[in-house]
Formats: sequence, structure tokens, C-alpha cells
Amino acid sequence: MSNLHQHGDVGQAGIPVSFPAITGAILAGGQSTRMGSDKALLELHGQRLLERVHCTMASLFCSTLLITNSPERYAFLPCPAAPDQFVGAGSLAGIHAALTHAATEWVFVVACDMPLLSRSVISYLCSLRDTYEIVVPESSSGLEPLHALYHRSCLPEVEAMLSGSRKRIIELYDLKKTRRVPWHEIARLPGAETTFLNLNTPAEFEAITDAPPS
Repeated sequence: MSNLHQHGDVGQAGIPVSFPAITGAILAGGQSTRMGSDKALLELHGQRLLERVHCTMASLFCSTLLITNSPERYAFLPCPAAPDQFVGAGSLAGIHAALTHAATEWVFVVACDMPLLSRSVISYLCSLRDTYEIVVPESSSGLEPLHALYHRSCLPEVEAMLSGSRKRIIELYDLKKTRRVPWHEIARLPGAETTFLNLNTPAEFEAITDAPPS
């Protein structure tokens, strides 16, 4: 087990947090192929995307954790970093690393290219966790596995999937006690319309850059 543990209701930034029993994990392992440059380092309204995501997570959770195999690239971020054990196995490997190294039993996982995360939506999802092992929301596009809550009890199944070259995160949901949160249940929460937005192409980034600051 890692030495990244942090306890109490004050986060790494020294401010009170809403969920001291949950670690916020940011996955920064993608290749940014369609974007043409590292998405995490793109600046939106004077702040790098990764910094925007981290600020939101740090305001909610007792500790934050960056999952990356290139920690030197993101040394500016004020939180610990941990690598994938299953290198090249995609986002499921990132979830595995987060559950392995997190300070808590619960981990809320997001991608590094989601600059408009809603604290209200994330808080609501975290409030549903008591009798489940996974809480995953559904947007108008379908399930959102990289905007979801996972318990460490998922690790054996995740490791078995990765060892068997099964990388589809949604397969995990049939193996564990999962709360699927339908879109209509969160649609009216502040920021719900944009919280799942992730940026993959220059056109998508340009569109959000032209929008007013959030």
C-alpha cells in the first residue's frame, strides 16, 4: 500500500472538504492523439485544464491523486502522482491504479480533460454510495465511467479483467453492486449539462474557449 494517505475533513489544500472519506482521482494517461498536444496542459481562461479539474476535486475530497506515467510533466500540480501497473491498458488501468494507491476506500474518478465539472452533481453521486460498490451516472450519451465513484472492493475484479485483456469498464458494472444514476435524476442539478464534457479535438477546445468563463 502506498504512503499517500491523508485523513480528516481538511484537504491537501488546507481547506474544509465535503467528503473526507473519498479520494478524488484524476486520470491523465491518454495520448491526446486527436487533440495533437497534451490536453491536460491546454489553457482555458488562463488556467490549465488539469489545474481546473484539480481545483474542483480538491474542494470536495480529503485527498487528490493524479494517475499518470509521466509525473514530471505535471510536477506543478500540488498532489501525489501514481503510475499504472497495467501500462497501455487504457482507462480501466487508471481506475485500478487509483484504487490501489488512494488514501481511502472510496475513489471518485474523473478524466483530466473535463474542465466544467459540477460540484453539485459529484456531491449528489457521492451521497448515493452507502449500499453500493460503484455509483455511475448516465448522461444523454450513455454511462459515464470516468465521472464515477468506485470502492476498493472492485480491485479483484478489475485485476482479473486487466489480466485477461478485458478493458471495457462497463463490464465491471455487472460484476459489482452498481448504482446506475439515470440522467433524469441529475439533469436539474447545477452544472449537470456540462459536467460530463470532455475535450478531444481542437474544434471542441475552440468551442469551449469561445464560451464565457464558468
